[in-house]
Amino acid sequence: MSAASAAADPPDEPPATRAPRGQQRSDPPPWAIAGGYDVRQVAGEKAYICPGCDHPVRPGLWHLVVVPVGDADERRHWHTECWRRELRRLGAYRPE
Repeated sequence: MSAASAAADPPDEPPATRAPRGQQRSDPPPWAIAGGYDVRQVAGEKAYICPGCDHPVRPGLWHLVVVPVGDADERRHWHTECWRRELRRLGAYRPE
């Protein structure tokens, strides 16, 4: 892993995993589901900025799309570990 790609991962995040070729969507891990949000695990084709760490979510990597119920305009793409930290901060984290 290059220094540049390592710097793009948020702190404490394990190395990112690429989605299998042709697979772009999957069910989220059970712990990631939170009341009031639609949560999907995806591997997009473009980069997004994670609101949890302000680092890029790189294309082709599994991450979570979190959409507040009834407010699709507030959809955000989160690193998996950043969403886990956010749920802990909110007191909504339920480990498997």
